[in-house]
This record gives sequence, C-alpha cells and structure tokens, in this order.
Amino acid sequence: MLLTTLTTVAGVSPLLMETSLQAQVLIPLVTSLAFGLAASTFQVLFLVPALYCIVDDYGGTVAVETDVGPEAVAPTT
Repeated sequence: MLLTTLTTVAGVSPLLMETSLQAQVLIPLVTSLAFGLAASTFQVLFLVPALYCIVDDYGGTVAVETDVGPEAVAPTT
C-alpha cells in the first residue's frame, strides 16, 4: 500500500505543479487524489494500529454468556 501510494503521488505531482490553462481543469481532481491517498495511508499505517492498541489496553472484550449444560442441548422426543 505504501509503495502504491508513493508512486501514485509521485506520478501526479508534475500535474500539481503545472500552470497551463489545460491543467487548471485537472488540478482540483489531482489535489484531492494525492492528498486523499496520503491521508488514508497515514490512517491505515498509524491511526488504525493505535486504535487497536487503545482498545486492547482498555479491555475491549465482550463477555458472552452461553449455556452449555446438558439442558442446553436440543430436546429429544
């Protein structure tokens, strides 16, 4: 994911620096593409693992009560 993001941002960066009238139409699209990819990569690489660590430290396990005794088995006729 990191390599794909870096190559995509590097590939569209010349268009970000272009000043011609034809490129002015595409610059908003390219800007949102480049910075959106960079932001999502940052979130996937840093924010999501940090949230997992916080939830793990908090003890984010849910206790599930199950009745596994002999009476929990389907009744036979």
